[in-house]
Amino acid sequence: MSTRTTGSRPRLRLAIALLAVVLPVAACSDEGTGVGGKGDGTPRDGGTLLVGSEADPSCLDPQQTGQVSAVDISRSVVDGLTYQDPKTGRIVPWLAKSFTTSADGSAFTFVLRDGATFSDGKPVDAAAVKTTFDNLVKLPANGAPGYLIGYQGTTVTDAHRLTVKFDTANAQFLQATSTVGLGILSPATFTASAAERCRGKFIGSGPYVLDHYTTNQEVVLKKRKDYAWPSSIATNKGAAHFDEVKFSFIPEGGARTGALTSGQVQIAKALLPTDEAQFKGNGFRILSAPGPGLVPPLSLNHKGILADYKVRAALLKGIDRQGLVDSVFSSSYKPATSVLSSVTPYYKDFSDKLRYDAEGARALLDSAGWKPGKDGIRVKNGRPLALTWLIPAPMPPADEAVQQQLRKIGVDVKLKPVAPPVYVEQQQKGQFDLTAVGVTRADPDILRNIFHSKGDNLWHLPAGRLDTYLEKQVSATDEKSRQTAVTDAVEWILDHADTVPLYEGAQVHGVADTVKGFGLDASNRFDLHDAWLG
Repeated sequence: MSTRTTGSRPRLRLAIALLAVVLPVAACSDEGTGVGGKGDGTPRDGGTLLVGSEADPSCLDPQQTGQVSAVDISRSVVDGLTYQDPKTGRIVPWLAKSFTTSADGSAFTFVLRDGATFSDGKPVDAAAVKTTFDNLVKLPANGAPGYLIGYQGTTVTDAHRLTVKFDTANAQFLQATSTVGLGILSPATFTASAAERCRGKFIGSGPYVLDHYTTNQEVVLKKRKDYAWPSSIATNKGAAHFDEVKFSFIPEGGARTGALTSGQVQIAKALLPTDEAQFKGNGFRILSAPGPGLVPPLSLNHKGILADYKVRAALLKGIDRQGLVDSVFSSSYKPATSVLSSVTPYYKDFSDKLRYDAEGARALLDSAGWKPGKDGIRVKNGRPLALTWLIPAPMPPADEAVQQQLRKIGVDVKLKPVAPPVYVEQQQKGQFDLTAVGVTRADPDILRNIFHSKGDNLWHLPAGRLDTYLEKQVSATDEKSRQTAVTDAVEWILDHADTVPLYEGAQVHGVADTVKGFGLDASNRFDLHDAWLG
């Protein structure tokens, strides 16, 4: 696409004193075929969809990872209780045919549909939902487990009815049930170890099953011929159209582009901005959607050099966001104007706190005792101002541009690309000064997942008023209160330079015109159930 398309911001409604989840979600633009590639004629069954994927995710279990390269795969294997309409943000039935919320917003009752089964033949029943959530809360409280903070348990009334209870109102939970992280798994899944589940030993009720996962090579999904329980708004009411879907891991962006142009794949994920133009026509199209949630940032470890607020604030001022977008990206991207992207519910423009001010950045570093050295890199007590940026390979093209910008204010950023498993390990151990964690989710509670001091807290943030704001936004029972709490949280994060927002990201994929009906869900994950080969 050549222009950025966003959805409207529908008014949130109150339901039983709790926020109804009707969220503004960015529209997915699919040049030449309309949103999501609909209107492509009569679907045809059969064939193999070939996808060039940007990385081997190293873990596929949706409860343990939120990596895009993983959830684009697991979304087709694991169904959710609900589904979020990518056009309107409305939460609609999926495995649950209906759902209600208690008057105080702390309890959610779901009634499951009849006939849904896991791929091991076991029924999708209330006991399976309880088992899924009871096991999810045992994992570290980052990513999907963070959606269940305050979880008091699931009560099973009968095979089809259950109630999930929290210790206070939970404004984000219903939307969370539409994400793959809260997808429902067969109880047999939890007999496997965490490592085995990462390798694909988990069982969902989705339209595809995992055939095999070969490290650094591919994942192959096979269709379930008996699948007949998609979301209430799915066009295809039965089994998926493809016989199989093959994700080939092609980390180098130019190689993915070459694979698409040569016909080796029919979808090339995560196109480089410089490659987009060649796929606008000529038998191809661009599928693009701006990402709701946390914008790609510099995530800051508040230990070591970055324990000093003045150094963090200098980084915030030292980034020329418009220059970054103009030099590296296409029109699918734009400069960050907040910690949240502009298509996230409760977003507010904080551009005034993100203005480029190189002189101001230098002044802050001067006052912090970091003086210019002979090579332009600042020095304090004989120590250079050097920061290690931990990066999961392959390294995005923007990283070198950020490195160059910060060098202009005297900061030496050491780029350290490593394999994804090494990245996760070193990040968990705090072996970095900088990393970049931008998370796609169509709800502002992503702030709590990332910045709450009682969560995984990879950034070593101190406990304080920010925690209070984050707790208030998730327990809010009206639109105004939640807006206030979200705004207070974002303002605090920026005023304390707890992160450095860079740009608004987008999922940009090259798609052959032979692929019909293909779109993205509300969180920009692959939705393959309606797709087919023309």
